[in-house]
Amino acid sequence: MFLVQRRLFCVLPCNKSTIHLSSYEFCSLFSFSTAKDQSSDHKSNFTVVDPLQSCELSSEKPAKTAKCHTHHTKSSSSSLNIEFFKQSGWSDAQVMKLMRTQPRYLRANVETVLKPRMRSLLDMGFSDTEIVQLVSSCPRVLGLRDIQPKINFWRSLLGSNESLIRASRRGMSLLTYSLSRKIEPNISLFRECGISEERIVKMVVTRPRVFCQTEKCIKEAIKHVEELGVSRCCKMFPHVLLTVVALSRSRFDSTLATLMSFGWSQPDTIAAFRRVPSIWCYSKNLSDKMTFLTKEAGCEPTYIAGRPVLLTYSLEKRLRPRYEVVKFLEQNKLLDEGHVLSVVKLTEEKFKKRFLFLLSEEKFIGPYDSYVAAVQGKQDVVAEN
Repeated sequence: MFLVQRRLFCVLPCNKSTIHLSSYEFCSLFSFSTAKDQSSDHKSNFTVVDPLQSCELSSEKPAKTAKCHTHHTKSSSSSLNIEFFKQSGWSDAQVMKLMRTQPRYLRANVETVLKPRMRSLLDMGFSDTEIVQLVSSCPRVLGLRDIQPKINFWRSLLGSNESLIRASRRGMSLLTYSLSRKIEPNISLFRECGISEERIVKMVVTRPRVFCQTEKCIKEAIKHVEELGVSRCCKMFPHVLLTVVALSRSRFDSTLATLMSFGWSQPDTIAAFRRVPSIWCYSKNLSDKMTFLTKEAGCEPTYIAGRPVLLTYSLEKRLRPRYEVVKFLEQNKLLDEGHVLSVVKLTEEKFKKRFLFLLSEEKFIGPYDSYVAAVQGKQDVVAEN
């Protein structure tokens, strides 16, 4: 409701007790619903009138008459723009999202701006559906005059419209950056590191924002990775590099300190990072995971350091729920001891077949339901009995 009030405040004049809106403009403020859909019992100062009647002429106030004509023109333009997008295959929700992120398209001239730019995307080989997907992912595409060279470059590198759209969804500014000043120099740096074209393509699709960093940032990240003992010929080099580029040096050092506070040595910590660099992406609750594994599950710090992948799993949806299930089965003599941590790596399907079915078979409905709820994120912990 606050959002609607704020939009109304920005759009409507405040110097009259009765405010006149065109019916289409009023409806567009409420997810394109009609005036009839609004509650007729709710009293307000808004009067919905026909667009042609939205201006009340007065010889005594010529200035206000001019202002009213301008308001009517904008209202008509907005209606035409919205209708243009809907006729081009956009849903109401998609149009609303586009207008919210790029309100200038609500005012852009349909014939001289929107139609030619949409047509240029068609001429570049995009289907109507792909245009909706591309513009929804990167709304600024329609506002870029030099978009064709950029699309040609990325499509040539990625190989298809589909891959380009996927990349733009993950990095909505990808198509807005300068090719010569930023994108091409960064790609050249990755190639100099011996990273294959196939790997670069995969990096663009999955982590496009990395290529939008400054050249200095990329160079510093490469140097840092080599300081960690990961050579350019190492298979893990691209994975480690992507992680380092995404992290600030302070965050990297902070995560390092967190793991060492649980008894890891510095060589163990660096070795764990080289093996599973994604650990650093889960640094927010890393301390909670280490506390659970050492205090509740009874793991030695060296055991975890040798199996760093344990720290990549969700604490509330995987580590703790599975631990509780296996511990319950062991306590009820339905399972030999020693399975607590070996079950973490199993797929959900395998875990259900090997362990969870024992709960349903023995009619332990409480623990079974608790596990299912935890995995679905409906509760924080799994009941023990």
